Amino acid sequence: MKTRIGIQGFLIFISVFILAFFWRFIFAWDRPKLLDLLITLCAIALIIFGYALRIAARGFKAQENPDGNTLVTTGPYLLTRNPMYLGTLCIGLGVITALFRWWVIPVFLAVYLAIYIPQINREEKVLAERFSERFDWYCRKVPKFFPALGTLLSTSPEQYCMIKSGWIKKELSSFLYTSIFIIALKVWFYLK
Repeated sequence: MKTRIGIQGFLIFISVFILAFFWRFIFAWDRPKLLDLLITLCAIALIIFGYALRIAARGFKAQENPDGNTLVTTGPYLLTRNPMYLGTLCIGLGVITALFRWWVIPVFLAVYLAIYIPQINREEKVLAERFSERFDWYCRKVPKFFPALGTLLSTSPEQYCMIKSGWIKKELSSFLYTSIFIIALKVWFYLK
């Protein structure tokens, strides 16, 4: 985990450096205002969905697995084996869609996949060793990352997207920082 955090910190540092010097080529500051508003609203919906998924996944896992010895297969984990990482992807894509030019999306996806695919594989290897047959059954039933359309359509949202107020505090500061960042940059773009 320390290696992943170190890599993420380094990538954030490099990203801030690149943004500081090449912002005109990266930020979508010159989109027509109406188009920008529509894109931003869609991006905000994606960000909110991502945070809701992360909050539900983190809270549900803590509730169902307080001792760390239980394989959680219900709630958000009914849709995907990695709902927190899917939420992180939605948040990242939302921020990029709101602020950056389209060509930044494949760069983000490449970095995201380079970080999270090995992480997911390591975690699933540990779970396979720990829960063997039960985890094998779970893997056959639930997709690794993207929810199956049939499951989404046949499952009530209350089953996988419940959020309790106590769960929100772990993601609240991140949500607020993301919101402030987007609002500040949008105001700057519009005032230019």
